[in-house]
Amino acid sequence: FLMSDSANCQVTIESNGKNTNLLNFSNIEEAWEMSKGDGARIAIMDWSFDLKGKEKKKYVDQISVVEGEKIGDMKPWHGEWMAETAHQVAPNAKIIPIRTRSLKTRTYQEMVAKAIHYAADHGAIVVTSSMGPLKYSDEIKKAIDYAESHGMVFVDVHPELILQDDDSYKPCKGNNCDPRIIHAGIVSVATHPVKPDPDRQVYVWPYDLQTVYKDGWGFSNAPPIIAGVIALMKSANPSLTPADIRKIIKASSDQKEGFNVLNAVKAVKASIKLAE
Repeated sequence: FLMSDSANCQVTIESNGKNTNLLNFSNIEEAWEMSKGDGARIAIMDWSFDLKGKEKKKYVDQISVVEGEKIGDMKPWHGEWMAETAHQVAPNAKIIPIRTRSLKTRTYQEMVAKAIHYAADHGAIVVTSSMGPLKYSDEIKKAIDYAESHGMVFVDVHPELILQDDDSYKPCKGNNCDPRIIHAGIVSVATHPVKPDPDRQVYVWPYDLQTVYKDGWGFSNAPPIIAGVIALMKSANPSLTPADIRKIIKASSDQKEGFNVLNAVKAVKASIKLAE
């Protein structure tokens, strides 16, 4: 049966007394035959990581860019759940945890550019945000320029917000979206229907499991899953550029119900083929 925790956005299936991680839904376990993310670094921009837990060895170069707030001293550990999701996809990769959101003020906008620079400077091949819509600005654009120059891809949970003539912000559409950002999503569940969004390049969803999903499997999960697959790809072919990665992620996805659905096996195979 399905076990779901809406507080931490983690979902597991319990079958015959065993817990089965849902991360095999995009053929990730099959992709491990080619790559497990050796040598890759994934940066997670989020809040509250557990640096003392049993999985702490996955972490390197941890930092808080939030003044006055430590990286792992407060619950809920949303960042820990995102980091562990990415690590389960790419078990041999290392995770750079970056405390980027303040729980005191609920802000993160002004800290994202600094976090992206830090990730790039410390060897990350991908950096994620599951913190909510990001307001697009010259500072963010320059940070993405910097990421690109260092071979790092940015995966965001939502299309960025664009300033309108009336000083309001609305999600980007079409040519207004920065094409260098991978915009991630989760395919519909019965209680939360979602239509395919052309401004999200890739979605994740366990099509191979017949179950009923409850609250707890949210959009936050998409960026770390995609980041984990990028780590598998980059480990299999270190010469991949950010442009290569974006192209392969989209071109290798499966078309299901109008959604571009992530396929780890196809993505890793295409990455290896590009090196031949």
